[in-house]
Amino acid sequence: MLIQEAMSVFWQSLRDTWEELLPLTVVNIAWFLSWALPLFAVVSLAVPVLTVLLLLLGVFLFPMSTAGIYYVTHRVARGKTFHFADFIDGVRLYWWRAILWLLANILVIWLIFVNLWFYSSRVQGVWGLVIGGFWLALMFFWIVMQLYFWPMLIQLEEPRMLMAWRNSALLILVNPFYAFFFVSFTALIAVLSGVVAIVLIFAGMTIIALLGNNAVLILLHKLGKIDDPRPPTPPV
Repeated sequence: MLIQEAMSVFWQSLRDTWEELLPLTVVNIAWFLSWALPLFAVVSLAVPVLTVLLLLLGVFLFPMSTAGIYYVTHRVARGKTFHFADFIDGVRLYWWRAILWLLANILVIWLIFVNLWFYSSRVQGVWGLVIGGFWLALMFFWIVMQLYFWPMLIQLEEPRMLMAWRNSALLILVNPFYAFFFVSFTALIAVLSGVVAIVLIFAGMTIIALLGNNAVLILLHKLGKIDDPRPPTPPV
């Protein structure tokens, strides 16, 4: 049954994007420019200090503006309207968590790569393949957790990062097939955004964030953890 729900998440996210196309496009452009402009400016600079500062600015603005995207699309996934000010509010509320999220991801992925290199260079044969497969699977699981992380964090009454990560892992384990379809749809949009720049600039991140928010809210509702995020409108 949840596989059917996973399919509905994809179509619902596309409908949401169409219905809120203009404001979502504005927010997506703001998200893209916030981190892309500093990174593009690095190319034309010859001053090492400014280059490093702009590079760091672009890197840190990426997760901060991503938090803003997830914040406004959380409202859309609940059937609510939003304004550009909500994007700013999302950045303001979650900016330091976004930076910690980025640093945690860098640390975890670095540790996984270090262990993968260490064991693959010292353990040969079948055991080497087994250990290498374990670390690759762990990295994939961690990446999938990040797709659940922001919707889960925003959904929590008290936004605690460790709890959001824990709950994200539990949602994957509760229904891995649902997670598989959700990740597949997200990967499809991500690849399309990477190939077609106009999708990345105007809609890519908002669709991915809508997929995440719709997926988490629908799954939590099916598990009986929250009320219907989009209760039917009573007849007049």
